[in-house]
Amino acid sequence: MNTTKSTKVTLIQHPTVAIKITGFTNPDFDYLAYSGIYLGNIYRRIIPASLARVASVMERELGFEVDILDLRVADCDREERYKVLDWEGYQVEVLKVGAPFSYADQAILESDIIGISSHFTYESGVVKDLIGYIKQLNPQVKVIVGGADVSARPHDYLAFGADLAFIGDFNPQELASGNWEPRMVGAYRHPFEALTKPAFHKLPHLMEYEDSHDGPVPEGVQTPIGFIYFTRGCPRECNFCESRKSVYEYLDLEVATAMLDHYQQAGIRTLNIVDDNLLLQAANKEGRKRLLELLQALRDRKFAWEFPNGLEVGRLSKNGVLDEELMEALFTHTVDSETGQIVGAYRLYLPVETFDRRADYSKLKPLNEQNGIIAWLASCGLPELDFGIVLPPDADHDLMEKTKNGYLEIRDIVNTFGSARARYSVFHLIPIATFRSMQTKYSVQELPEGWHFYFPVYDGLHFSARELFEERLRLIKEVDFENYQSMRRGQYAYA
Repeated sequence: MNTTKSTKVTLIQHPTVAIKITGFTNPDFDYLAYSGIYLGNIYRRIIPASLARVASVMERELGFEVDILDLRVADCDREERYKVLDWEGYQVEVLKVGAPFSYADQAILESDIIGISSHFTYESGVVKDLIGYIKQLNPQVKVIVGGADVSARPHDYLAFGADLAFIGDFNPQELASGNWEPRMVGAYRHPFEALTKPAFHKLPHLMEYEDSHDGPVPEGVQTPIGFIYFTRGCPRECNFCESRKSVYEYLDLEVATAMLDHYQQAGIRTLNIVDDNLLLQAANKEGRKRLLELLQALRDRKFAWEFPNGLEVGRLSKNGVLDEELMEALFTHTVDSETGQIVGAYRLYLPVETFDRRADYSKLKPLNEQNGIIAWLASCGLPELDFGIVLPPDADHDLMEKTKNGYLEIRDIVNTFGSARARYSVFHLIPIATFRSMQTKYSVQELPEGWHFYFPVYDGLHFSARELFEERLRLIKEVDFENYQSMRRGQYAYA
């Protein structure tokens, strides 16, 4: 393979997947009997941030000619029935959302290399078919893949037809070597500072990226929405997280603010701050000062932002005393009186994690401290709050009752102390993580769509897979009926 400047690369954002469940016959779910539900939000206009970063590395370090083709946004309202199957007495309909593969024909025929990021296991069936389509149309083209799901099971992607499956970050030296023997490329961590200038100019649909991973944004939040992180890694041990026990790094303030300028100059107005654990910076005086200066830099540039990955909010309280200076910097906002534009925070995902086994997670504060933080958040004017807990496979009726009561208490706090719209989410574990060994009822090869936070592919200790699915729905119905209703349309709501 020629690795000179003439090498042509196309990075393809694959279509996404919408999963619809029908067949509700239990009287508890009469409301869903005719409509069914969608699993989670359908991400139609999400910026392919990882592809923009890879493109910048390829052009800078290899001199390749790189384009990005986003099949998802190119025809974001198009839905094609992709698969229908039975699961535990329910019918699962899988829809492919985005342009047909043929939209990429010219790029596939003209490229030397096609790159694909595959982060979510439930989308991997579409990625598999896309790789097969690419290889059939142009057998000479080389296909490289990376992303969270690839890191978890690289050999599956080689079996799909990929030539190189990258573990961790994209390693440009592997392409420079010219070795195209199909293989897994070992773990690699690209220098953090070199990832701070994504190639946004390669995104012809940049102004159309108006979606967040948590659904539609509140009024006053400008688009397009970009994804950004100022730290990476997390030394915490939470067994549901893919970044557990990983090396923690942060950007120097000068580098971080230069990255903000790059985003602003590209036209991005709103940021999803997706750090695994941003608040670890505040663990010492110097880091706290740096974080405060960074948040001021965000405000000076008139960004709006949210924290969709969650924050370790326990770090905002010490011995029961809230760090109100830091909390105000993180979570307050202003509204321009003429334009209505929000500057500052508009949404936070707050990982409650559990109401029952809090001692299992060293990062969690006692419930009374946690609830004090939530009361402050509800009173600060933050427009939306999203709470989340994870159901373990050994969940029983007692845990469900504790979760319901815990969420009802939080709901009362939110309603008492402010006007924030809130959502109370409940998730299942995803078995695919490399560190998580779980006996599943359905293999990832036969049902990749089941590897989803809203869907169990395993029998629990006390509930079958179907019962776990239904217990979660009952719980949401009781504590957050607006969220329950919104499942019918695939846009999960804030009440």
